[in-house]
Amino acid sequence: MNRFLVCLLWLTALYSRAADPAPGAPIFGEHGYVEYLLGDLPIVFSAPHGGYLTPDEVAERTVGVRQADVNTQELARTVTEVIHERTGHRAHLIICHLHRSKLDANREIGEAAGDDLQAQQAWRDYHGFIEQARAAAVARFGSAFFIDLHGQGHPGQRVELGYLHSVEDLAREDSALDTPEVAAASSLRLIAERSHLPYPEIMRGGSSLGALLEGLGFPCTPSPSAPHPIAPYFRGGYSVERHCKVELDTVGLQIECFRKGLRDTAEKRLAFAHALVTALEKFLPAQLGIALTGDGAAPGSPVSARERAAQ
Repeated sequence: MNRFLVCLLWLTALYSRAADPAPGAPIFGEHGYVEYLLGDLPIVFSAPHGGYLTPDEVAERTVGVRQADVNTQELARTVTEVIHERTGHRAHLIICHLHRSKLDANREIGEAAGDDLQAQQAWRDYHGFIEQARAAAVARFGSAFFIDLHGQGHPGQRVELGYLHSVEDLAREDSALDTPEVAAASSLRLIAERSHLPYPEIMRGGSSLGALLEGLGFPCTPSPSAPHPIAPYFRGGYSVERHCKVELDTVGLQIECFRKGLRDTAEKRLAFAHALVTALEKFLPAQLGIALTGDGAAPGSPVSARERAAQ
C-alpha cells in the first residue's frame, strides 16, 4: 500500500471519529421538528407532547386530542440534566417540537399526522430516533429502559405509571395478576422474565418504581399505597407498546405527571427530577441489572430465561 493511500485512510478515520457527535449533542430531523440528544446510558426518555411549533405549512390535526402537555419538554430536559450532573453520563432524549395540534407522536401515524406529509416525516423521525437510541443502549448494555414522559390533569395528585394494564386489570388482586400471561402483556415483561420476584411485586409492590417514588415524596399509582388506579388513568400508549418489547431487549413505562406542585415551576420540576433519578438508581440495578453510571451491568445482574437457556 503506497504512502499516499495510507495517509488518506488515516485522515478519513480521523475525520470520522471527529465527526461522531458526543453524548448530549443534538441531532435534528427534517425541518427541525424532532430533536434527538445523544446519550451513553441504557435509558431513553421521550417527550411527545411538549412541543411549541405551529408552522403554517403543517396542517392542523382534525382527530384526537390536540392539547399539549405543558412543561413536559422542560421536565424531560431537567431529568436528563440531573442524570448528567450525578453520573457524568447522559441519557438519550427525544423531543417532538411540533405542537400536539400538528402532530401527536404517541399515536399510530394515521391519527398522529393525518395526511400531512411533513407531519408524517416528523413522526418517522421521532420513532426512528427512539429506535436508534434503544439499539445503541442494547448494543452497549444488553438492554434498554424507555420512559415516555407526559402530563395529566386528573383529579388527585398522583403520578400515574403506565405499564399497559387497564384500570380493570389493576383492580384485581395480586394473586390474579401473578401469571405469565399478565406479565407478558406488560411493558415490564423483560424484567418479569429475569426476576425471581412475583410480577405484582415488581409492578406495584415494595420493589416497584411507584414505591420508590412514594418514599421520596411523590404519590404514585400503581404503588403499595394505591395499587388500584381509579379512572381516568393512563395505562401507557402507542410509544410504550411499540418500543417496550422483550424481543427488542427493551423495557419501560409511560409516566404521567400532575401539573400543580410537579410541572408548574422550575423548582418543582427539579425536585421531581432528583426523585426520579434517585428511584432509577435503585430500580434499574435491582430489577434490570444495569447501573445508571455508564459502567455496564450492575453487580448481581439478573439473568434472563433466554440467557439461562443458552448457558
